[in-house]
Amino acid sequence: MLDFQKLSADYQQALLRQVVPFWLKNSRDSLCGGYFDMLSATGDVIEGDKSVAAQAQQVWAFAWLYNTFDGQPAWLDHARHGGNLLSQFAHTETLDCYSQLDRRGRPLSPATSTIPASTTVMAYAQLHRATGEDEWAMLAKQVFGQLLEQRDKSRAQQQEIGGYRQVRHLSEATQLLKAVLDMQPLLDEEAGKAVADMALQEIIAEFLDRRTNILREYILPEGGFINTPEGRRLNVGLTFQTAGYLLDLCAENGDRKMTMQVVTWCLHLCEQAWDEAMGGLNQYIDVKGQVSIFPDAQQKWAWVHVEAISCLVKGYFQTRHPDCSKWFKRIHTYTFQHFPDAKQNGWHLALDQQQLPLLSAKSIPETGCFSLIKCLAETAKTLIKCGQLQPLARNVRVI
Repeated sequence: MLDFQKLSADYQQALLRQVVPFWLKNSRDSLCGGYFDMLSATGDVIEGDKSVAAQAQQVWAFAWLYNTFDGQPAWLDHARHGGNLLSQFAHTETLDCYSQLDRRGRPLSPATSTIPASTTVMAYAQLHRATGEDEWAMLAKQVFGQLLEQRDKSRAQQQEIGGYRQVRHLSEATQLLKAVLDMQPLLDEEAGKAVADMALQEIIAEFLDRRTNILREYILPEGGFINTPEGRRLNVGLTFQTAGYLLDLCAENGDRKMTMQVVTWCLHLCEQAWDEAMGGLNQYIDVKGQVSIFPDAQQKWAWVHVEAISCLVKGYFQTRHPDCSKWFKRIHTYTFQHFPDAKQNGWHLALDQQQLPLLSAKSIPETGCFSLIKCLAETAKTLIKCGQLQPLARNVRVI
């Protein structure tokens, strides 16, 4: 039987004593604004260029933490610091987002996907919630409108271009869904429902393979299967992240059928991705069981594990499925044994096959504080709620 109260305290301690202090101390660029994306294991700056998506995710993480967890003024100040850089430099006058900036905020490359815009919308929406300032709400709505327009144009262009393989990636649909969830308070009820249904439909009707009940990472337009190593690849962390957002949506709309469907995906994914020999969740798996050509497929990443943990705890709270608690316990034990840095603040990003730190860095543009802060905080809060299910949960046996 799980001690939900003690587990919640463990996640709060990991969040507030290990993870958050690392970023508050090391990531802020006090001279040029925003944050440093690349930090060593000891917090030293590796490079000054700034990914718009990574900047926006850190703004979101600290503004959301301020809004939902404990309201520490330092968290809001940290979020504002990054938000100011975004509002000045992240997009053009027509609100098309850039992908990469130099340290001073000068654009280095345009966005080639909707992810920078989606994460920027998320950041602005959380800043508005934290401050009540109209500036952030206006920016969120304007960038969101441009995001939807660019999405429609991109999909239309894919239909027009013939003779070439056009592929789409699950990450864009996932981040759009998250942006929609964060924008709901700023939209009227009808508009909010329409965009939520649109984002949900894209994932369920196109990326979900109903025959195998899995979420594919790469698809052809309209959901066609690609029988290539990339097309067969299942991105474990991204699937858990998508499932977590879907469970958030289900908690709002009360869709019990979809809740059970999502929990089923998660449990099946745990079975597929778990490394029986070494423990932990592999980063990628081939949906047809063919030999993987990806050298990093069996690496163990912290963000993958905390996304899985958050998803399983949400799944348990919403369904009380005993296998959610079984897999939670297994992944929790592995995660807390290997990823926290015993010598200094922060968590290791990834582990190699010998369970040793793979990188001498704790932040890179692709993986910063977003999942760690979001998932540790979500898990701590959801575990408290699970403890309130104690009369039923006493009958749950963890294997």
